[in-house]
Amino acid sequence: MGETVLEKVEEIGRKLDELRYFLEDIFLTAEECVLLKEVDEIVKNKRFNELKTLDEI
Repeated sequence: MGETVLEKVEEIGRKLDELRYFLEDIFLTAEECVLLKEVDEIVKNKRFNELKTLDEI
């Protein structure tokens, strides 16, 4: 059962990624897309000290 739950979680994660990429293409500017991808990478790798406030950008 553990594998089934993990498979479902991974499937949901893939679907959320697809939805995010779709929405990025439609609603975000190129600059916003770059910033979002940078933040995703920082969060994924747990390098939170690299995040900046919006005032610093």
